[in-house]
Amino acid sequence: MNNKIFKKIQQKKLHNHTEDVVLDKLQKLLTEEDFKDICICEQCLIDMASYALNNLPAKYITTAKGDVMTRLDEFEEQSQIDFDLKVIQAIQTISKNPNHN
Repeated sequence: MNNKIFKKIQQKKLHNHTEDVVLDKLQKLLTEEDFKDICICEQCLIDMASYALNNLPAKYITTAKGDVMTRLDEFEEQSQIDFDLKVIQAIQTISKNPNHN
């Protein structure tokens, strides 16, 4: 079996679009007044993103067409509400139980 192909796929061909959405929502939400006292160190941000991603469906894309179709799905109101709720839950959960060194 050719390991080079698998490495190439890991590096360039597969992308979970949900990661982009979660990171964008985290960045926007954490600037709001309600979350002004939340720790935004790298570890907390990674933990928040991981928490949200583990509670949302993955949307893997491999082509530009897939990217466009996935972005169109984002405009559905229920989809936006689901993302917001999961990211807010992640912020609240991690901020109550930070994993600082």
